[in-house]
Amino acid sequence: MKLFKENKMKAVINKRDLIISLDTDEEKEELEQLFANAELDSDKSMYDFFESLIANSELIWISPEEIGALTDAPILGFKDENEKIIEVYAFMDYQVKSVLEELRNNNKVIFQQG
Repeated sequence: MKLFKENKMKAVINKRDLIISLDTDEEKEELEQLFANAELDSDKSMYDFFESLIANSELIWISPEEIGALTDAPILGFKDENEKIIEVYAFMDYQVKSVLEELRNNNKVIFQQG
């Protein structure tokens, strides 16, 4: 199990899932503000909210084209020192749910290992 903790959320890899969750009331409040002030159907809001986690951990956004995936699902993963992708996790409910709405409603969002 790997654990990454940043100011907005924590990420835990547990078995075959990457679980990203909000830890504090302050984090939840920041997400509520985002809902109150932004158009949350856009990927930009998701990328902005995840920015501190991505910038301060080994997790990176992976484009579907990089792994030959036939999906538009948000994908997070890891690359090795040679920039080879070694692990990927995707939010496969992307067609019916929003990553940020999942965080808001459940205080966590699950990306499945691919």
